[in-house]
Amino acid sequence: MEPLPWYRIAAPVVFVAMLAGICVWKDLLRFRAMLMGIGLLSGYAMLQDQISARLCPEYFTVLHNPIPGLTEPTLLGIAWGFLGSWWGGALLGYGAGLAATLGRRPPATLRQLLGPMLAVIAFVTVCTSFAGIAVSMNADLFSIRVDAISLDAIPVQRRVKAFIVATYHLVAYASSVIGSVVAIVCIANKRGRMGVV
Repeated sequence: MEPLPWYRIAAPVVFVAMLAGICVWKDLLRFRAMLMGIGLLSGYAMLQDQISARLCPEYFTVLHNPIPGLTEPTLLGIAWGFLGSWWGGALLGYGAGLAATLGRRPPATLRQLLGPMLAVIAFVTVCTSFAGIAVSMNADLFSIRVDAISLDAIPVQRRVKAFIVATYHLVAYASSVIGSVVAIVCIANKRGRMGVV
């Protein structure tokens, strides 16, 4: 695979830096919530990817466009954790910020959004952990082998682990979308019923 283009690494970092600057300059709840969402979801993803990078570093170096010069598992987990999740955190945070400010009701505070966002992280953690454990147990139970020709760059002993990692990453993405939508709807409903979250 071709190396990851530099702009796909730099653009998210520049976006988050600019967002942080806007949050310092102007106290806008929607942007502060967006920054909090990025921090929470990226923090979770970086921790998850510490496990992924140790189970199968090739998940990031072979099955993704490699980042030139980056092979150390800890740095792979940090880099890909951020690159794979910042946008989801931005959407979660901005959606929560919209739900907290739209309409005539008094706006919710950033602190009141923390609980629903942490609930999303907890939901993703549970779903991803369950998926990883279930796929791992079933791969052993059924003696699953992964022999695809395209996986020649992955050592045979780590191919099943690559499958496990890929599966629970898919579950992490799906559960973060579901959890985010539910959290945003809950914020809007609670604010609509009570006046605030």
